[in-house]
Amino acid sequence: MIQPTASDAPLHNTPIMDIFNSLPVAVLQLASNTQILLSNNQANKILGWKQVPLDQPLFTHFIHPNEMDKFLDFFSATGEIPSLFFATLQTSAHSTKLVTIKATLGKNDTRLFIINQQDFRACGCGQTCQYTAILEAQYQNNPGGILMVNDRMKMISFNNEFVKIWGVPKAVLAARDEEASLRSIQVKLLDADNFLAKVKALYNNRTKISTDEMRLKDGRILYRHTYPVQSNGKYLGRVWYFLDITPLKKAQLQVEQQQIFQKAILDNIQDAIVACNSEGKIDLMNCAARALYNFTETNPIGKDIHQLVQFASDQVTPLIGQNNPLQKALSGETIENDEIIVTSQNGRQHTLRVNGQSIFHSSSDNGGAVISLHDITDMNETERQLKFMAYHDDLTGLPNRRLFHDLLLQTLKQATRNKHKVGILFLDMDNFKLVNDQHGHDAGDALLIAVGKTLQSCLRKSDLLCRWGGDEFVMGLPESQGTDEIMTVAKKICTTVLDCIQTKNHIFNVSVTIGISISPGHGNDPDLLIRNADVAMYHAKKLGKNRCELFSNDPIPIPNFA
Repeated sequence: MIQPTASDAPLHNTPIMDIFNSLPVAVLQLASNTQILLSNNQANKILGWKQVPLDQPLFTHFIHPNEMDKFLDFFSATGEIPSLFFATLQTSAHSTKLVTIKATLGKNDTRLFIINQQDFRACGCGQTCQYTAILEAQYQNNPGGILMVNDRMKMISFNNEFVKIWGVPKAVLAARDEEASLRSIQVKLLDADNFLAKVKALYNNRTKISTDEMRLKDGRILYRHTYPVQSNGKYLGRVWYFLDITPLKKAQLQVEQQQIFQKAILDNIQDAIVACNSEGKIDLMNCAARALYNFTETNPIGKDIHQLVQFASDQVTPLIGQNNPLQKALSGETIENDEIIVTSQNGRQHTLRVNGQSIFHSSSDNGGAVISLHDITDMNETERQLKFMAYHDDLTGLPNRRLFHDLLLQTLKQATRNKHKVGILFLDMDNFKLVNDQHGHDAGDALLIAVGKTLQSCLRKSDLLCRWGGDEFVMGLPESQGTDEIMTVAKKICTTVLDCIQTKNHIFNVSVTIGISISPGHGNDPDLLIRNADVAMYHAKKLGKNRCELFSNDPIPIPNFA
């Protein structure tokens, strides 16, 4: 029995309604909110109604919850061209029915549903009918647009997505006007001539399978696939499949751009980056790493990580097996500021600070490992130079007074334990100021360097030597036997330095004067011993320069330099 609305009251109990009510298929009229407005006897039977409810329930009440979202999408997309939906209806707590819904948009935004219940046992077709219904539902709900043509390239069928993709006018589709349909497709293509040429080629080569991408004027990109349909060797027609892959292409482009961006960063950073997969094969090595490991002319990708030659910071122990930084990271160890040595192609040894860790794709999936190697060779050299400069004279390279004081302090402690004497020689160059005044500071600097080298040649390796400042040098002679030995060394130094000056720089009227103090008699403190040697040197200058003088505990007058 039909359940009419108030607006349909004039149709109630009319011959038209009698015919409608006696149709062999289930027919429903739904409002825009899926409320059931009209239902015939077959529909009432499928819905399990012995009596038509007075409250006009919503059709969604019968849709299985798992299919609700898809059904609502199907319902809202229903147009004038019939569309199909394969659904499971719940007509009671313990009863479900498989149905095929054929929907059409009616007046006033209503929907006309024709429902076929898939009772395969009753119809006697068994699985064939079931498969047909499933295929029909898949055809209409496929995310791609499907067009089927016969052997003469005439349109046979198309699904809803085909209409949506190409926007072919409804009148053209209803009339099955192939030429008009083709024209409406052509105007949307960037290269219509190329598409037409392929269509003609496929018409002449009916067995060919063809796939390509099509670009539309509105910016969309379609994946196009077509294949022939044959039966017993006879060509029946062709299926055309169109899928909008614009979002996929945009995502691919973004990934490619991101990869280019990341590669540019990796190849332009100074740190070396090396990554390997879970099998210990190298799958990434930036430009800095390739230069470091001598892979500038060969491809390192796919090579075993144990082919990388590297040593511990002692420059001797090879880092192999579990000591390989990448292997350590691959085993789950976090590497923080380890130092290794790698020799590059030019033979230079590089000290590298290594950091690295494993790469996990998930909580239990080890995807490999990555390490970064920061070259600290220059930094270490700069640090070494800074330390050297802090304790050495810039001009001569000899220890400065700070380092000399520290070394002398250790020497005096050792001498006290061993009951040895230590001689301190304070050397000053006589008339050195005249060299700077008459010949310039470059000549004076050269003379100081020459004197420093001469002093080194006169001393033992265990002796101490520093440039105290200006034209003054201080020497320490550990393990000395006594005053006579120390005086002999001092006189030898005076003679040797004078010979050096006169041989290489005979134009200079320069000599040296040396003051001497000896521990422990003249003190056992570095400052006191140096001061006493300085006093002795001053006294020697007063006596005529170019001589050596031993410190005396007798008071020596110190002039007022003010």
